[in-house]
Amino acid sequence: MLVGWKPKSDDPSVASVRFRCLSPLNALREQGFPVEVFDPARAAEYSLVVFSKLYDAENVKLARSLTSQGIKTVVDLSDNHFYNPYDLPAYKTAGAQLREMIDTVSGVICCSAHLAKTVSRELTLRRPALVVGDAVEAIDLGDSSRSAFARPEGEPFRILWFGSHGSPNAPAGMEDLLTVRGRLDAAAQRAPVELVVVSNDRAKFEALRPQLNIESRYVEWDGAKFGGELARANVVIIPVNANPFTLCKSNNRLATALWYGVPVLADRIPAYDELAPFAFIDDWEAGMRHCMASSREAQLRTMAGSAYVRTRFNIREIAAQWRQAFLKLHNENPG
Repeated sequence: MLVGWKPKSDDPSVASVRFRCLSPLNALREQGFPVEVFDPARAAEYSLVVFSKLYDAENVKLARSLTSQGIKTVVDLSDNHFYNPYDLPAYKTAGAQLREMIDTVSGVICCSAHLAKTVSRELTLRRPALVVGDAVEAIDLGDSSRSAFARPEGEPFRILWFGSHGSPNAPAGMEDLLTVRGRLDAAAQRAPVELVVVSNDRAKFEALRPQLNIESRYVEWDGAKFGGELARANVVIIPVNANPFTLCKSNNRLATALWYGVPVLADRIPAYDELAPFAFIDDWEAGMRHCMASSREAQLRTMAGSAYVRTRFNIREIAAQWRQAFLKLHNENPG
């Protein structure tokens, strides 16, 4: 058995490339599992080829060719690109291509159970979609690492939001901050606060800044810079504009914050249910009070969450899930 993994890009700075290909691939290779980045020259040698978020016409054609040679194929998905409320031409094309790819490949792997259910509702699958989540990445917190509950005198209470700025096909991303501006205003009435936004679109932040009534600061996404901001954060917030796109997301942001010992306030999406006991989900008012007071409740939830996440969402555990999925697909009879 040899698995060829085909990422959407060869750029390791792209988060989805790391989460959904390079990181688990490297972990599996360290464990002796036969997997490599897809090499077209060796296509005939693979038993299974994974298309990571790839379903354009060229890759559909490749998947069809591989299938005709008796090679198993699988497409891995981390977004609901069936959802296109604005009827955008690019997403209409992507949706059609995705349907064609799923109809071609041997199986589907999704980043969340809700996305797997969504795919199953959209199409008749040969076999149920498999679910493999995201591992939490190793992040360098730098020399400024300290407890999120130990705020030095004179420093503001730091509220951190991080993530991609958004997507054109659905309300999501940085603009979600507007849904909790009243909560942020209330926090600022209790103590000096600072909102730190780590993302990839300064122009969008500058457009939103006037609508946020609290002190705020933007940091362009960078691994080292993010680590420093996470180390200084007193709470991570994850407001979510609930829609068929955002509800399919993985728990990665919540899991990342808990792993590094930072309490979390978030709106519910299905992938957060597993970690709900360790955060404040749909409980913004009480949660903010607990976090600003560094209450025992906030500390106990966060410490327990850190231990849980480090057990469930480390790269070894996630790599084992990929291995199990590959073996299941490899050993199944053709549908």
